[in-house]
Amino acid sequence: MTELSPEEILEVEADRRRRVSAALRLGSQPSQAAARPVGAGALAAGTAIAIALALALGVIAIAQGTGGLGGAGRSPAPAVSPSTSR
Repeated sequence: MTELSPEEILEVEADRRRRVSAALRLGSQPSQAAARPVGAGALAAGTAIAIALALALGVIAIAQGTGGLGGAGRSPAPAVSPSTSR
C-alpha cells in the first residue's frame, strides 16, 4: 500500500466528511414513498387477509359437505325390511 502525504490524508478525510454529511442531509428528507398514506397499506393488507380467510373457510365447507376428498358423501344405511318367514 502506498503512503499518503499529509495533504492527501487531509483531502481524503475532507472527502469522507462531505460524503457523510451529504448522506445525512439526503436521509433526513422524506422520500416520495413515505408520502403515501399509511392507512392505504393497512387497508390493502386487511382486505387480502379477509379474502384469504373467506376462501379457506369456503374450501373447508365444500370439503365437509361432499364428504372429504370429492366423494359422493356418506351413503345411507340400508333399510331393514321385516322378514315375514320364520
